[in-house]
Amino acid sequence: MQRIKKGDKVRVISGKLKPQEGIVLLVNNKKQAAIVEGLNKVKLHRKANAKQEKGGITEKEALLPLSKLALVAPKSSTGVSRISYRVEKDGKKLRIAKKTNVAIGASKAKAK
Repeated sequence: MQRIKKGDKVRVISGKLKPQEGIVLLVNNKKQAAIVEGLNKVKLHRKANAKQEKGGITEKEALLPLSKLALVAPKSSTGVSRISYRVEKDGKKLRIAKKTNVAIGASKAKAK
């Protein structure tokens, strides 16, 4: 089960991008990686063709391993927090920041 989801604010905790933060645009569970807005940009050299008229060098975000990302918790002094889960009485499953005990967001999955 993955604890980081699309739309979460995350911080890079290791590597050359260490202190930077951004919003998760896409999570790839098969590769255990995510694309974070504005981080890990790579340059692509594209050749002009019929579909794409203009060639040249373009930039886009590349995948970052999930092990290098930590969730930024709301209302926390350090910012980074681990996650726990709580099931509400109405059956909704909430993600909870362990440091602040604040709900991060409503999970889309429902508990049975």
